[in-house]
Amino acid sequence: MKKEFIALLSLILLISVSMVNIHFLTKITTDIAGLVEETDKYIRTENWEKARESAGKAQRKWDRHDAYIHMVLRQTEIESVRSSLSELSKALISESDTAKGAARAAISQMKSVASIERIRLRNIF
Repeated sequence: MKKEFIALLSLILLISVSMVNIHFLTKITTDIAGLVEETDKYIRTENWEKARESAGKAQRKWDRHDAYIHMVLRQTEIESVRSSLSELSKALISESDTAKGAARAAISQMKSVASIERIRLRNIF
């Protein structure tokens, strides 16, 4: 009976930690996606200075959580986000028309990372 109780407590602990991780990661990606959406708004109005500032905030927020992100995400996802944020910064520096597409790609990438980590029955079984 004691072993079953310990196993049950361990299972509850693992599920709880997973839920906290998912919540925290979703908050990070939602915040960054919001900053990139703000960047996209500035790109559409051709306010390049504000767009670069907002994109810089997004990049710094991603970098601030780098250690945690490396513990909970796969390297391919990390590199995809880093690459999309880098492409956005490059497009903003040159003030090119590709900035709109780069912003949309970065938003899509952030939403993808958040959705991958959600718990679904198909992920469990």
